[in-house]
Amino acid sequence: MNTFFPHTGTEEEWNAAYYRLEDYLRALRVVNKVRQSQIILPVLQAAAARHAQDPTLNPTALAVQELFEVLDSWFARAALASETLATTGRVAFLLTDSAEKWPEYFLAEEIPAEYARELRECETLAGPDLEMSSMVPRPLDIPAPDVSLPAAWKGGRLMLVSVAAVCFGFFKR
Repeated sequence: MNTFFPHTGTEEEWNAAYYRLEDYLRALRVVNKVRQSQIILPVLQAAAARHAQDPTLNPTALAVQELFEVLDSWFARAALASETLATTGRVAFLLTDSAEKWPEYFLAEEIPAEYARELRECETLAGPDLEMSSMVPRPLDIPAPDVSLPAAWKGGRLMLVSVAAVCFGFFKR
């Protein structure tokens, strides 16, 4: 089994980086702990090598950057060429339920053609462009109170509204 003993940074910093990567993989629905560890260890080793070159950098940030680079290169190998590769790849991964259907191929060197085709078919399109508009104030359309209510109800409703107003601090005491 590979070991991980970085020469720079503290144990707490590297544990925090590990937990962040674990959380990110869990967000991608990769929940198998063994598989998470198989992915995380090489990412942490690459981040530790970069951290040894510049110990002023945050190990967690380096680890997340490394994971993103690994993910992006894997999505590119799956032929998800796009301007928004990072977003498109992650969305396609989630939409195809890849963590459940294809767990052994996530971040693998060989990507089956059928799996790559399924990822490519999950095209994401942005919504319409934002258009600015303005709203002109106008009077509220409040229906007139029902005068057929019994007098006790009318007073009860007023008292209920008053109690709610006091409870929620609409009036100062």
